[in-house]
Order: sequence, then structure tokens, then C-alpha cells
Amino acid sequence: MKVDHLLEVKDLYVEFPTPDGAVRAVDGVSFQVQEGESFGIIGETGSGKSVVGLAVLRLLSSNARIRGSIMFEGRDVFGMDARELREMRGRLISLMPQNPATSLNPVLKNKVQVTEIFEQHGIKKKDGLQKAMSIMGKLLLSDPERVCSQYPYQLSGGMKQRLLASISLSMHPKLMIADEPTKGLDNEAREKAIELFRSIKQQYGSSMLIITHDLDFAHAVCDRVAVMYSGRIVEVNKAERVVTAPSHPYARGLVQALPRNGLVPMDGHSPSRIDLPEGCLFYQRCDSRSDVCCLEHPLTKLHEGGLVNCHLY
Repeated sequence: MKVDHLLEVKDLYVEFPTPDGAVRAVDGVSFQVQEGESFGIIGETGSGKSVVGLAVLRLLSSNARIRGSIMFEGRDVFGMDARELREMRGRLISLMPQNPATSLNPVLKNKVQVTEIFEQHGIKKKDGLQKAMSIMGKLLLSDPERVCSQYPYQLSGGMKQRLLASISLSMHPKLMIADEPTKGLDNEAREKAIELFRSIKQQYGSSMLIITHDLDFAHAVCDRVAVMYSGRIVEVNKAERVVTAPSHPYARGLVQALPRNGLVPMDGHSPSRIDLPEGCLFYQRCDSRSDVCCLEHPLTKLHEGGLVNCHLY
């Protein structure tokens, strides 16, 4: 069956119950990822980006209340049974978790961690290791055999990230989800991360869902980006457009806060996710607000080749 999109997320809501009420982590999110596309989700810490990524893989905690739909290659992810999920994870959709330093087991040699995914999918360890080392070489790890014989603590931060990327790409997945790939990296390692993701795109052509707060990184490696604020997507457009000429006032604030633009901070704080206001969630922090903004939630409109959720348009 031919499908229009590799991944389609539609009207996704995720809530977590607490003694004080339900925390609405994701509030009606919709987007699509095309074959071969690098799609970024950007926003401040706590905006709901990582929750979306975990929802795609059905890895949210058991107390999460989920509504909406996620379709992968035309298949309903929420309707998959345990066998189908095992087949999908790693083989069709892989996850490159944030913080390479804590994502690898410090007491196991890298070889064991590289071959684990092949064992899970019934591939001989020897064949899997040869395949993995080939990928490691393509991802700029100069001596894969030596890396496999070492422990994670013997690798630099950049090398750990390349090792994680190699594991994520071992089964040649159709979609790779990368969660905060530049988190905790210094400038040199961050530049190498940009080089790594460009290499992944060139060598494998896999679709990528990149979750990050790093706008310049998203600009360097993504085709399109969605801007999230308080669980909602407020703008979607080409990465170049969003970073150089954003439409939504929140996206403009993110760009102005970049070091190269003078680190201009945004006033105020995100609203409580338990007691959300009636109107625009960005109302209290917005320099362009009007009376209607505090009364009505804006509709999403087509604008400048993308989408924007704002009363200004």
C-alpha cells in the first residue's frame, strides 16, 4: 500500500496524572515526516519534544494517557501488539538517546553493546559485528576493531556519540529518532556532531526525527522544523526560514536568544501544564499580543510556505 508520509502524527495528546491534576505534556500535536527527510522538533526544555519521540516508539510510562494517532508506513503504531513493536523498534525505527555518557553500559565492552541489537533480531553475532564495524568506519570512527575492544569510559564524548549512532543504524532503519544529540557537548564536539549527522544523511538517506533545543544544529542538519511551546506546535517551516525569518513571536524569541544574536532573553515563564489558560499559551510573554490573544486560542494557518499558530496572521 502506497502511503503519503513515512510517519504521520495526528492530534496527539499525552497527559500524566499527578495528585494536583493531569499534566498535559503534549497538547494536540500534528506533523508528518517524508521519506528521506530530516525533520526537527525544537523548543525550550520541558516543551514536550522528547515525549513526542517516545510516543512514536510506544516507550512512554504505563501511567501516560494518550489520545490521537501515529501512523508509520500506513500502520497504526498504537494498534501494534508486542511482537509487532519488537519488529518495529531497532529494525524500522531506531532511537539514538540523549547523553551518550549515560546511554552506554560502563561495565560492558563496546563490542557487546554493538552486537546486542543483532541478537535481538536473530542475526549471528559474527555477521552482526562485521556489519556494525562497517557502519562505524563510515561514521568516521577510524579504528572500529579497537573501539569494540574498549569500554565506554575509554572513548571521548564524540566517539561515544558515533558509537551510539552506529548502533542506531545497525539494522538500516527507515526512521532514526535522535533525542538532544548535542546535549552536554562542548563546541568542538558539537561541530563533530553536525558532521556526523550530515554523514548519516549522505551515507544512508534515512529519515530522521531530531529533537533538540539547539536551533543552529537544527538549521545545519534538518530540512524542516517544528517549533514547540508548552506542548503545542506553533510553527512549521523549512529550517532555513524558521532560523533566519521566523513568523511566530516565540520562534523569534528563540532566535534572538542565540549567542550570535546577543543572548536576548525572553521575559516570563511557560504556563502551568496542569491549569492551561484559555487563550494563546504564549500570551503573557508576547510583545505582539492583543486583547483577542488572552480570550481565544489561535488557529493554525498556512503562512509563507509553512504553518503558524498565531492571531497575527
